[in-house]
Amino acid sequence: MISLSTLSPDDKHALRRAIRRARMSLPPAYRQAAAQAVARHARRFLARGRRIGGYLAAGSELDLEPLMSAALFRGAALFLPKIPERGRRLWFSKLGAADRWSHHPRYGIAEYHGPVLRAHKLDVLFVPLLGVDEEGYRLGQGGGFYDATLAFRHRQQHRRRPLLVGVAYDCQRVPRVPREPWDVQLDYLVTESGLHRFHRQPIKEE
Repeated sequence: MISLSTLSPDDKHALRRAIRRARMSLPPAYRQAAAQAVARHARRFLARGRRIGGYLAAGSELDLEPLMSAALFRGAALFLPKIPERGRRLWFSKLGAADRWSHHPRYGIAEYHGPVLRAHKLDVLFVPLLGVDEEGYRLGQGGGFYDATLAFRHRQQHRRRPLLVGVAYDCQRVPRVPREPWDVQLDYLVTESGLHRFHRQPIKEE
């Protein structure tokens, strides 16, 4: 876990830099072993028939491919994020056997073109993150896509689907991340060391 003793508690830029340095310093063999460990720890979510939201790792993010392969092997339906033409509310596209891949013209990420649905239709959503704190609040890359996508959790605070499972290396955990009113709490975090559950906090009314 990264210490915040030398950082301002509200300095997102400095915290992002510190976490990126820690994550990038992990050796390749460690990364491969961590990805396999995360797939094992997350098996409880990968039941047949479940609609599972995943993502394709970018840069130094933890590779989710072993977990997604396990989901397909167990008979789950796998959905990958697709950036909308307007706004920041993601669609999730069902992965199929056909080769229907393209790269987003602006962001360069690979997207699969299959039937789409919104996040609230998923059973489990594995969420990428840069940092995560002890209460399950995440620090993202700053694009705001997942904030917009999961905003419905504030309007429906008793909703239990999808389960939000953050994915990270242990080195990305911090005591507390800077929080904004729109931040959504994760239900679980899965890292190379195991599965960590968070107790959902009540949403404060403005």
